[in-house]
Amino acid sequence: MTDFAGSISMGEICDNRDFKSSEIRDIRDINFRVSRENGRMKDRRQEIRDWLQAELDRKGYGAKGQLAKFLGLRNDGITRILNTAPGKEIREVKADELVKMGEFFGSTPPGLTGTLTRSEAPINSVKVIGRIAANTWMDVDEMDFGFDDIETVPSVGDYPAAWQFGLLISGNCLNKIASNGDRLVCLDLAKAGLDAQPDDLVIVERSKFSGQMIERTAKRLRQSAKGFELWPESNDPAHQDPIPLYEDGDDDIELRIVGKVLWILRKP
Repeated sequence: MTDFAGSISMGEICDNRDFKSSEIRDIRDINFRVSRENGRMKDRRQEIRDWLQAELDRKGYGAKGQLAKFLGLRNDGITRILNTAPGKEIREVKADELVKMGEFFGSTPPGLTGTLTRSEAPINSVKVIGRIAANTWMDVDEMDFGFDDIETVPSVGDYPAAWQFGLLISGNCLNKIASNGDRLVCLDLAKAGLDAQPDDLVIVERSKFSGQMIERTAKRLRQSAKGFELWPESNDPAHQDPIPLYEDGDDDIELRIVGKVLWILRKP
């Protein structure tokens, strides 16, 4: 019989005739419950590791480093999470990290549904109202979809669906974390009454000619020594220049942060 820390083993019970039968039964039941719970925890941890490895394999070369960066971990952070060999350092996955992993991969981690919901907002549908494409100026009619072209995607339960909108990714402007044809579920910051925070993946709109031409893309908001900057999540050489928010830009161009990305939906 396996002994558990802080409990009395069945061997000790057998060697001690002072225990009543009811006490023996209670101790036995406690040991069995602890054993069962330990097994469930181990199964869940392995289930998460198996899901994580499968998603990394699906995403391909470089995904481990990209995920570590997305979670704000050291380069070996994901390796430590996946470690199962005896003597290797193992790192457990935190609840908020599991949520962000699901966001990174665009899939639902094991045990996430119904256990890590952060609000009681119902899941509804939001409209995919337009597209994002880095370094591409478009007429407003080309950037936004007409009635016949609008599709819907599920909302994210953390906020009311009325505060959310969807966008279609065109090109490789987010190819470190998302692909051409994927959909973004975004929060309208003005409707939510919120400000973007450092490390948010934000939706940026630049307009010119009184709003007739628009460039809409998604970039990572970061704070430098000089102030806030918008950084690309793309490995395309054409998209590597950050946009500083602390410098005056072209007088003819207006820049706005209109939302932040809540979820990435993969194209099947």
